[in-house]
Amino acid sequence: MKKTSLASVLFVALLAMTFTGCLKDKGFDNYEYGINDPDTQPPGVGFPLGAKAKNPFGLDVSGSTQVVNDMVYVNLNAGNPAPSDITITLEIKSAEIISAYNTANGTNVQVLNPSLYSVPLTLTIPAGQRNVQVPLTVPSTLTLNPNLAYGVGLRITAVSGNYVIADNLKNLFIEFTIKNKYDGRYVLRGYHNRTPYTFPYETDMHMVTAGPDAVFFYWPEVGGVGHPIGVGPNNALSWYGSTVAPVVVFNLTTNLVTNVYGSDPAGPPITLFTGAGSRQSKWDPATRDITVDWNYNGNPLRAFFDDLEYIGPR
Repeated sequence: MKKTSLASVLFVALLAMTFTGCLKDKGFDNYEYGINDPDTQPPGVGFPLGAKAKNPFGLDVSGSTQVVNDMVYVNLNAGNPAPSDITITLEIKSAEIISAYNTANGTNVQVLNPSLYSVPLTLTIPAGQRNVQVPLTVPSTLTLNPNLAYGVGLRITAVSGNYVIADNLKNLFIEFTIKNKYDGRYVLRGYHNRTPYTFPYETDMHMVTAGPDAVFFYWPEVGGVGHPIGVGPNNALSWYGSTVAPVVVFNLTTNLVTNVYGSDPAGPPITLFTGAGSRQSKWDPATRDITVDWNYNGNPLRAFFDDLEYIGPR
Protein backbone atom coordinates (compact mmCIF):
# COMPACT_ATOMS: atom_id res chain seq x y z
CA MET A 1 0.00 0.00 0.00
CA LYS A 2 1.43 3.35 -1.00
CA LYS A 3 1.26 6.13 1.58
CA THR A 4 1.57 9.71 0.44
CA SER A 5 2.26 12.52 2.90
CA LEU A 6 2.59 16.23 2.26
CA ALA A 7 3.27 17.29 5.81
CA SER A 8 6.45 18.21 7.63
CA VAL A 9 7.19 19.01 11.22
CA LEU A 10 7.60 22.65 10.21
CA PHE A 11 4.14 22.70 8.58
CA VAL A 12 2.48 21.39 11.71
CA ALA A 13 4.42 23.83 13.87
CA LEU A 14 3.35 26.72 11.67
CA LEU A 15 -0.27 25.66 11.91
CA ALA A 16 -0.03 25.61 15.68
CA MET A 17 1.54 29.08 15.78
CA THR A 18 -1.08 30.40 13.36
CA PHE A 19 -3.98 29.50 15.61
CA THR A 20 -2.42 30.29 18.98
CA GLY A 21 -1.62 33.84 17.95
CA CYS A 22 -4.04 36.68 18.60
CA LEU A 23 -5.81 37.76 15.39
CA LYS A 24 -6.73 41.33 16.36
CA ASP A 25 -8.39 42.46 13.14
CA LYS A 26 -11.76 43.00 11.53
CA GLY A 27 -11.28 39.54 10.13
CA PHE A 28 -14.26 37.78 11.64
CA ASP A 29 -16.79 40.24 10.28
CA ASN A 30 -15.34 40.39 6.75
CA TYR A 31 -14.31 36.69 6.67
CA GLU A 32 -10.63 37.50 6.28
CA TYR A 33 -10.19 35.25 9.29
CA GLY A 34 -12.57 32.59 10.52
CA ILE A 35 -12.21 33.63 14.17
CA ASN A 36 -11.23 37.09 15.33
CA ASP A 37 -9.04 37.31 18.47
CA PRO A 38 -9.38 33.83 20.03
CA ASP A 39 -8.74 35.29 23.49
CA THR A 40 -11.95 37.37 23.50
CA GLN A 41 -14.22 35.61 20.99
CA PRO A 42 -15.77 32.12 21.19
CA PRO A 43 -13.18 29.58 20.00
CA GLY A 44 -13.89 27.79 16.75
CA VAL A 45 -12.77 25.17 14.26
CA GLY A 46 -11.90 25.18 10.56
CA PHE A 47 -9.94 23.57 7.76
CA PRO A 48 -6.57 25.40 7.58
CA LEU A 49 -6.40 24.44 3.88
CA GLY A 50 -9.92 25.80 3.41
CA ALA A 51 -8.38 29.25 2.94
CA LYS A 52 -7.21 28.09 -0.53
CA ALA A 53 -9.64 27.93 -3.44
CA LYS A 54 -8.42 24.41 -4.18
CA ASN A 55 -5.73 22.02 -3.01
CA PRO A 56 -4.26 20.02 -5.92
CA PHE A 57 -2.82 16.55 -5.44
CA GLY A 58 -1.46 14.04 -7.96
CA LEU A 59 -2.38 10.37 -7.80
CA ASP A 60 -0.63 7.57 -9.65
CA VAL A 61 -2.45 5.35 -12.09
CA SER A 62 -2.55 2.26 -9.92
CA GLY A 63 -4.73 -0.59 -8.74
CA SER A 64 -3.10 -0.36 -5.31
CA THR A 65 -4.47 1.68 -2.43
CA GLN A 66 -3.10 5.21 -2.09
CA VAL A 67 -3.50 7.02 1.21
CA VAL A 68 -3.51 10.82 1.08
CA ASN A 69 -2.48 12.29 4.42
CA ASP A 70 -2.47 15.87 5.72
CA MET A 71 -5.18 17.22 3.43
CA VAL A 72 -8.25 16.60 5.60
CA TYR A 73 -7.01 18.59 8.57
CA VAL A 74 -9.17 20.44 11.12
CA ASN A 75 -7.69 22.95 13.58
CA LEU A 76 -8.98 24.43 16.81
CA ASN A 77 -8.81 28.21 16.39
CA ALA A 78 -8.31 29.16 20.02
CA GLY A 79 -5.74 30.53 22.39
CA ASN A 80 -5.58 27.27 24.38
CA PRO A 81 -5.68 23.56 23.53
CA ALA A 82 -8.98 21.71 23.76
CA PRO A 83 -9.97 21.25 27.43
CA SER A 84 -11.92 18.12 26.46
CA ASP A 85 -12.55 16.08 23.31
CA ILE A 86 -14.16 18.06 20.49
CA THR A 87 -16.27 16.13 17.99
CA ILE A 88 -16.49 17.51 14.44
CA THR A 89 -18.96 16.32 11.80
CA LEU A 90 -18.17 16.55 8.10
CA GLU A 91 -20.41 16.14 5.07
CA ILE A 92 -19.47 15.44 1.47
CA LYS A 93 -20.47 18.51 -0.55
CA SER A 94 -18.51 17.82 -3.71
CA ALA A 95 -21.23 18.73 -6.23
CA GLU A 96 -21.95 22.11 -4.62
CA ILE A 97 -18.35 23.12 -3.94
CA ILE A 98 -16.96 21.96 -7.29
CA SER A 99 -19.80 23.49 -9.29
CA ALA A 100 -19.16 26.86 -7.65
CA TYR A 101 -15.44 26.58 -8.39
CA ASN A 102 -16.00 25.60 -12.03
CA THR A 103 -18.43 28.47 -12.54
CA ALA A 104 -16.04 30.99 -11.04
CA ASN A 105 -12.97 29.76 -12.92
CA GLY A 106 -14.29 28.40 -16.21
CA THR A 107 -12.93 24.92 -15.40
CA ASN A 108 -14.33 21.42 -15.76
CA VAL A 109 -13.27 19.58 -12.61
CA GLN A 110 -15.28 16.37 -12.27
CA VAL A 111 -16.86 15.19 -9.03
CA LEU A 112 -14.98 12.12 -7.81
CA ASN A 113 -17.48 9.33 -7.28
CA PRO A 114 -17.80 8.69 -3.51
CA SER A 115 -17.51 4.96 -4.19
CA LEU A 116 -13.91 5.56 -5.32
CA TYR A 117 -12.61 6.97 -2.04
CA SER A 118 -13.28 6.95 1.68
CA VAL A 119 -12.76 9.51 4.41
CA PRO A 120 -14.03 9.53 8.02
CA LEU A 121 -16.86 12.02 8.47
CA THR A 122 -16.63 12.18 12.25
CA LEU A 123 -13.39 13.58 13.69
CA THR A 124 -12.19 14.19 17.21
CA ILE A 125 -9.71 16.80 18.41
CA PRO A 126 -8.48 15.11 21.59
CA ALA A 127 -8.30 16.95 24.90
CA GLY A 128 -5.02 18.80 25.14
CA GLN A 129 -4.60 18.97 21.35
CA ARG A 130 -5.18 21.71 18.78
CA ASN A 131 -5.93 19.73 15.62
CA VAL A 132 -6.82 16.42 14.03
CA GLN A 133 -6.04 15.05 10.60
CA VAL A 134 -7.47 11.95 8.95
CA PRO A 135 -6.46 10.08 5.79
CA LEU A 136 -8.39 10.06 2.54
CA THR A 137 -8.10 6.60 1.00
CA VAL A 138 -8.29 5.86 -2.74
CA PRO A 139 -8.37 2.08 -3.39
CA SER A 140 -7.76 2.33 -7.16
CA THR A 141 -7.44 4.94 -9.90
CA LEU A 142 -7.57 2.54 -12.86
CA THR A 143 -11.07 3.67 -13.86
CA LEU A 144 -10.21 7.38 -13.84
CA ASN A 145 -9.41 9.38 -16.98
CA PRO A 146 -5.92 10.95 -16.90
CA ASN A 147 -7.22 13.72 -19.17
CA LEU A 148 -9.60 14.96 -16.47
CA ALA A 149 -9.28 16.53 -13.03
CA TYR A 150 -11.42 15.18 -10.21
CA GLY A 151 -12.46 16.80 -6.97
CA VAL A 152 -13.69 16.07 -3.48
CA GLY A 153 -15.50 18.76 -1.50
CA LEU A 154 -16.00 18.53 2.27
CA ARG A 155 -17.80 20.83 4.68
CA ILE A 156 -17.75 21.09 8.46
CA THR A 157 -21.42 21.03 9.43
CA ALA A 158 -21.37 20.49 13.21
CA VAL A 159 -19.08 20.74 16.21
CA SER A 160 -19.67 19.73 19.80
CA GLY A 161 -19.49 22.16 22.70
CA ASN A 162 -19.62 25.93 22.52
CA TYR A 163 -17.51 26.24 19.39
CA VAL A 164 -18.00 28.29 16.21
CA ILE A 165 -17.44 26.91 12.70
CA ALA A 166 -15.20 29.43 10.93
CA ASP A 167 -17.30 30.52 7.96
CA ASN A 168 -14.38 31.03 5.58
CA LEU A 169 -12.69 27.78 6.67
CA LYS A 170 -15.67 25.44 6.68
CA ASN A 171 -15.20 24.14 3.10
CA LEU A 172 -12.31 22.06 1.77
CA PHE A 173 -11.76 21.42 -1.95
CA ILE A 174 -9.19 18.78 -2.94
CA GLU A 175 -8.44 18.41 -6.66
CA PHE A 176 -6.92 15.17 -7.95
CA THR A 177 -5.15 14.65 -11.25
CA ILE A 178 -4.15 11.19 -12.39
CA LYS A 179 -0.54 10.61 -13.41
CA ASN A 180 0.54 7.90 -15.81
CA LYS A 181 3.75 5.91 -15.28
CA TYR A 182 5.80 8.22 -17.52
CA ASP A 183 4.91 11.34 -15.52
CA GLY A 184 7.66 12.87 -13.39
CA ARG A 185 10.59 15.21 -12.97
CA TYR A 186 13.58 14.58 -15.21
CA VAL A 187 16.97 16.00 -16.11
CA LEU A 188 16.88 16.58 -19.86
CA ARG A 189 20.15 16.27 -21.76
CA GLY A 190 20.54 16.35 -25.52
CA TYR A 191 21.29 18.35 -28.62
CA HIS A 192 19.68 19.75 -31.76
CA ASN A 193 21.32 18.89 -35.08
CA ARG A 194 20.42 22.11 -36.87
CA THR A 195 23.55 24.07 -37.77
CA PRO A 196 24.58 26.33 -36.08
CA TYR A 197 22.29 25.39 -33.14
CA THR A 198 24.13 22.18 -32.29
CA PHE A 199 25.00 23.25 -28.75
CA PRO A 200 24.10 20.64 -26.11
CA TYR A 201 21.46 21.39 -23.48
CA GLU A 202 20.89 20.25 -19.92
CA THR A 203 17.97 21.41 -17.81
CA ASP A 204 15.24 20.23 -15.46
CA MET A 205 12.11 19.14 -17.29
CA HIS A 206 8.69 17.96 -16.17
CA MET A 207 7.00 15.30 -18.25
CA VAL A 208 3.29 15.80 -17.58
CA THR A 209 0.45 13.35 -18.18
CA ALA A 210 -1.41 14.07 -21.41
CA GLY A 211 -3.41 10.83 -21.41
CA PRO A 212 -2.97 7.23 -20.30
CA ASP A 213 -0.05 6.72 -22.70
CA ALA A 214 1.37 10.20 -23.30
CA VAL A 215 3.31 13.03 -21.65
CA PHE A 216 4.19 16.55 -22.72
CA PHE A 217 7.27 18.67 -22.01
CA TYR A 218 6.73 21.31 -19.33
CA TRP A 219 9.85 23.43 -18.85
CA PRO A 220 9.95 24.95 -15.32
CA GLU A 221 12.59 27.47 -16.33
CA VAL A 222 10.17 29.21 -18.70
CA GLY A 223 7.04 28.37 -16.71
CA GLY A 224 5.25 26.66 -19.56
CA VAL A 225 5.36 24.08 -22.31
CA GLY A 226 8.38 24.11 -24.54
CA HIS A 227 11.78 22.61 -25.26
CA PRO A 228 15.30 24.08 -25.29
CA ILE A 229 17.40 24.34 -28.45
CA GLY A 230 20.76 24.51 -26.73
CA VAL A 231 23.22 26.58 -24.74
CA GLY A 232 24.80 29.25 -26.90
CA PRO A 233 28.03 31.20 -26.46
CA ASN A 234 26.39 33.41 -23.80
CA ASN A 235 25.60 30.28 -21.72
CA ALA A 236 21.88 30.98 -22.00
CA LEU A 237 19.43 28.30 -23.06
CA SER A 238 17.55 29.28 -26.21
CA TRP A 239 14.23 27.94 -27.50
CA TYR A 240 11.72 28.31 -30.31
CA GLY A 241 8.95 29.28 -27.92
CA SER A 242 5.87 27.48 -26.71
CA THR A 243 4.71 26.56 -30.22
CA VAL A 244 7.41 23.87 -30.37
CA ALA A 245 6.12 21.71 -27.54
CA PRO A 246 6.29 17.96 -28.20
CA VAL A 247 3.92 15.32 -26.82
CA VAL A 248 5.44 11.83 -26.54
CA VAL A 249 3.17 8.79 -26.98
CA PHE A 250 4.12 5.29 -25.77
CA ASN A 251 2.92 1.75 -26.29
CA LEU A 252 1.70 0.85 -22.80
CA THR A 253 2.85 -2.76 -23.16
CA THR A 254 6.29 -2.39 -24.79
CA ASN A 255 6.98 1.18 -23.54
CA LEU A 256 8.36 2.05 -26.98
CA VAL A 257 7.58 5.53 -28.31
CA THR A 258 4.99 5.21 -31.07
CA ASN A 259 4.47 8.86 -31.89
CA VAL A 260 5.61 12.40 -31.15
CA TYR A 261 3.40 15.34 -32.08
CA GLY A 262 3.12 19.06 -31.33
CA SER A 263 0.72 20.22 -28.65
CA ASP A 264 0.18 23.57 -30.40
CA PRO A 265 -1.73 23.42 -33.72
CA ALA A 266 -0.12 26.74 -34.67
CA GLY A 267 3.36 25.23 -34.41
CA PRO A 268 5.32 23.27 -36.99
CA PRO A 269 4.48 19.58 -37.53
CA ILE A 270 6.40 17.44 -35.04
CA THR A 271 7.07 13.74 -35.60
CA LEU A 272 9.07 10.84 -34.18
CA PHE A 273 12.53 10.92 -35.81
CA THR A 274 13.58 7.60 -37.32
CA GLY A 275 16.13 8.82 -39.86
CA ALA A 276 19.91 8.40 -40.00
CA GLY A 277 21.51 8.59 -36.57
CA SER A 278 18.25 8.02 -34.69
CA ARG A 279 17.97 5.67 -31.72
CA GLN A 280 15.23 3.48 -30.33
CA SER A 281 12.88 5.85 -28.54
CA LYS A 282 11.53 4.28 -25.35
CA TRP A 283 10.81 4.40 -21.62
CA ASP A 284 12.92 2.12 -19.42
CA PRO A 285 10.76 0.63 -16.63
CA ALA A 286 13.83 -0.26 -14.56
CA THR A 287 15.27 3.26 -14.41
CA ARG A 288 12.19 5.24 -15.55
CA ASP A 289 14.46 7.10 -17.99
CA ILE A 290 13.19 8.21 -21.41
CA THR A 291 15.05 8.22 -24.73
CA VAL A 292 13.27 10.06 -27.51
CA ASP A 293 14.39 11.44 -30.87
CA TRP A 294 12.02 13.75 -32.73
CA ASN A 295 12.06 16.39 -35.43
CA TYR A 296 9.86 19.08 -36.96
CA ASN A 297 8.75 19.93 -40.48
CA GLY A 298 9.74 16.40 -41.53
CA ASN A 299 13.32 17.62 -41.88
CA PRO A 300 16.12 15.25 -40.78
CA LEU A 301 18.27 18.34 -40.14
CA ARG A 302 15.74 19.66 -37.64
CA ALA A 303 16.00 16.79 -35.16
CA PHE A 304 16.39 16.66 -31.37
CA PHE A 305 18.07 13.81 -29.51
CA ASP A 306 16.80 13.70 -25.93
CA ASP A 307 17.84 11.70 -22.89
CA LEU A 308 15.59 12.24 -19.88
CA GLU A 309 16.93 10.96 -16.56
CA TYR A 310 14.18 10.37 -14.02
CA ILE A 311 14.79 12.11 -10.68
CA GLY A 312 11.44 11.80 -8.90
CA PRO A 313 7.69 12.29 -8.95
CA ARG A 314 6.25 15.58 -10.04
